[in-house]
Amino acid sequence: MNVTVNQVLTIVGRLDDSPGFDAARERFRRFLNERVTDAQSARVVIQQCQQISGEQNQRALQDAVVLTGKFLGFDTTFGRYQRDPGAAPVSGEWESRRRLHVTVNLCTHHTAAIELDALAKVVRNGLNPHPHADTSRVALCVVTPLYPAQGHIEVMLRTRTYPDVRLISLGGILQMADMVAAGRLTHNDVLQVLNPDVNLDSVVHLLDRSAIAAPHVSEHPAGDVVVPEAEPAGGSCWIVAIRLDPLTPPAQFVASVIEKRRILAINPAPHVQRSIQPGDLICACITGEGFVAHAQVAGAITDGNPVVRDAERFKQMLRLTDVTVYGMPVIPAPELVRRADLSLPEGAAPAAVAIPVSRREFELVTRSAALSESR
Repeated sequence: MNVTVNQVLTIVGRLDDSPGFDAARERFRRFLNERVTDAQSARVVIQQCQQISGEQNQRALQDAVVLTGKFLGFDTTFGRYQRDPGAAPVSGEWESRRRLHVTVNLCTHHTAAIELDALAKVVRNGLNPHPHADTSRVALCVVTPLYPAQGHIEVMLRTRTYPDVRLISLGGILQMADMVAAGRLTHNDVLQVLNPDVNLDSVVHLLDRSAIAAPHVSEHPAGDVVVPEAEPAGGSCWIVAIRLDPLTPPAQFVASVIEKRRILAINPAPHVQRSIQPGDLICACITGEGFVAHAQVAGAITDGNPVVRDAERFKQMLRLTDVTVYGMPVIPAPELVRRADLSLPEGAAPAAVAIPVSRREFELVTRSAALSESR
């Protein structure tokens, strides 16, 4: 994309439920269908929608989430923005012909409390007449990080009163779309996740495939951070998790240390036995900000000169080359940021810890940054 969501909203006008080919809602949805063509671009749009609060951004977020079903293999149908009191909260619908119909409900801090009875009734009876009565039907509640009633919904669903209602985070939906794009999940796998068969063999098969494809994880005492070992391929890939002093502005640190001086002091994560080598690739992730830059490691500074403050606290002093600083921080996958944050030692002291990641995960960051820059 070469325009932001806010710019598109300014062009198309106010999103509401007014009908018509030239209505703002229809023009915005045509934009999404034409310009959001893969899981990564959907992630970028969703990130932009979440950066600014307000009714219009929430309605744009609703449409972007519904459209994401296309990258899971579904035919998608957008829903209404507003609903009558007591009516089912339907953001849109996903259809896998003759196999599964999914009623999608996006739950944000702007939405009213979910009325599970109304939602379950839609699943049973259908919002509209369905041409294939024998098609399995489920409802999917997609919750954003700020949705306050997630715990309440989880408690209600554990009672098994609503067996056809599912719950998933927005990050979980994006992660599934990434896995489908990477070939790690098929559309059949997605159907199995959303609507498990009474025969659990297919689930066992899916877990077995995931175990074979997963990166090796170091064994370690309980309570320590899990550090997956990345597969080397033309240089290993790393994330460097950075926690700054509260008085150090992140933009100043990136410009001065990474971009201008092209150095980075780091410690390896616990239980990582190898060190970063020349030719390896790194992404820098600042706590509370996101990913801010990536670079290649040119070598290590070993002459003993204190090139950074408190240099004795770090085991490696890296010299960087091919540095790319992002115009704004990106969060391509919340689970990557969480893994980075968990690698940092407890407390509030400044720190920089390197963890190995797969090349696919490294490229997920760099592709997201490139898409963000091209907006």
